[in-house]
Amino acid sequence: MNLTFHSPAFLWLLAALPVVVLLHYLRARRLRHEVSALFLWDRATRAASRRRRIRPSWLLFVQLLFTALAAFALARPAVVSRRAPDVVVIIDASASMRAAATASAVGDDRATTRLDLATDLALELGQGAGRVALVRAGTVARLLAPLEATQSERREAIAGLEAGDASADIGGALELTGALLPGADVHVVTDMEMSLGRATVHVVGEPVTNLGISALEIGIGQVFIGVVSSGPQPAQTRVVLSRDGVELASAEVLVPAGGVGSATFPLPDLSGVIQARLDGPSDALAIDDVAFVGSRPLQVVTDDTQGAVTRALSAVPNTQVTYSRGAGLLDAEVVVLTGGGVPSTQAPYVSFAAPSPEPVYTVVRDFARAHPLLRFADLSDVVVGLDPQLEPWPEEAGWRVLARTTDLTPIIRVRESGGPLALEFAFNPSQSDLTLRPAFPALLANVVGELRSTTRLRLGEAAGAAGPWTEPGAYPAEDGTLTLASLLSANESRLPVSGGESVLRAAGSAQAAPANTAVAANEGTVGPDVAPSGSAPTFGAVVLCALALAALLAEWVLRRTRFAGS
Repeated sequence: MNLTFHSPAFLWLLAALPVVVLLHYLRARRLRHEVSALFLWDRATRAASRRRRIRPSWLLFVQLLFTALAAFALARPAVVSRRAPDVVVIIDASASMRAAATASAVGDDRATTRLDLATDLALELGQGAGRVALVRAGTVARLLAPLEATQSERREAIAGLEAGDASADIGGALELTGALLPGADVHVVTDMEMSLGRATVHVVGEPVTNLGISALEIGIGQVFIGVVSSGPQPAQTRVVLSRDGVELASAEVLVPAGGVGSATFPLPDLSGVIQARLDGPSDALAIDDVAFVGSRPLQVVTDDTQGAVTRALSAVPNTQVTYSRGAGLLDAEVVVLTGGGVPSTQAPYVSFAAPSPEPVYTVVRDFARAHPLLRFADLSDVVVGLDPQLEPWPEEAGWRVLARTTDLTPIIRVRESGGPLALEFAFNPSQSDLTLRPAFPALLANVVGELRSTTRLRLGEAAGAAGPWTEPGAYPAEDGTLTLASLLSANESRLPVSGGESVLRAAGSAQAAPANTAVAANEGTVGPDVAPSGSAPTFGAVVLCALALAALLAEWVLRRTRFAGS
């Protein structure tokens, strides 16, 4: 057990003990006497002053005891156990932590990385502590090992730690640790200079040169790529675009020091998945040298005999359209029927009503402009021919009407629940001017977009049960979906460590970092939830002490006045 004080600043009140003794000495009782001469009393006074001593009394003892007890009470003494303090270690798992730790290690696959330095330091910080929380700070913060894990279990958990996320949620990691171990010593091991208050920040690594892809987008007949640099000098690299291992285009890109370079590649065929790769000298980080864009081709089968539907679908990028009279019987990813009915399979479908022998023409007046299937599809005043022999659609659960005519007859509806996507039209394309408007290809493109089974994300972001990924690549799944994972983070590619002195020097008793690491530490104030309660004198306590001293002074003054007048 150990004695401690929550408000040790109040112990300075013990300095008032000599003041109490002094006041007790000065208030010695003096009596007034009538005498015939003063020279004898002067001599007696000088002799008495030489022999004057403090005479102990119960009043002096009570006053000293009151002052001492008041000081100790206001200091809030507490008895605590001597167990080791709890420690929280947050390890930055963003992609830049995979960079080489030093400039001399660039290009060496066996060289020490920033993550290696971080894991070694994390193990050392946990030695001799009570409970230890190891937290991985990626796009999502998570606990690496149980709080009661042994040193060997923590070592095993850290050995399996991987870095590669497009960002590190340090704030989320701090919230997680605050809930797990409130009041624990918090250490953040990262490669980025930051000030986190009472949490001690250990910055690992040195400034190194790196080039990385920070942007990759597909436009109309072209591909745009952006390259970011972390070096102190301009750099030049070769950018190569390929598809299925076949090179499509390449160009040299000049990147300013610490800036961004870009290139645009005209490509008439943008189908499939396109890979962009930096083909230049080796740099400090490899996972930002490759990125992916595009999507898996979507297989569409249709029985369109008029050609308008087929032409509109063929204009949608990455869409392979097949014509067949028996389209409703085929097993395809999307079925488009222009003669009415529904496919016999469970595939998503688009169905147009069969042509009417004597259609009744009307105009669209109301449609769901905000629905995803009607983006960029303006159906205002579209003329449609309806079959008078067909009854309007009844209200059905799971279906939503997207467009109505002037007499509120529903003519377009979509199934939103209870089965795969189904879009039905109450008219035939040959009996409407919709095929002559830009809204028609836009509407079919929206349908294809809703059925796209390709997801594009940054490293570390989850996409279904198989993610998240910490390596760039194209990841197909058994259900036919495809995930394209790339870093595309300018901040991570710039490798944010500054290499200079830290913003604030560590003022606490945090354990020192290993001698073979490049480390700087920051410490400040996080907030009231971290600062120890009662660490500074409160206004009420100060007033109480002032009143006690005032009472002692008043007693001395009253006694002195009383005896002086007697």
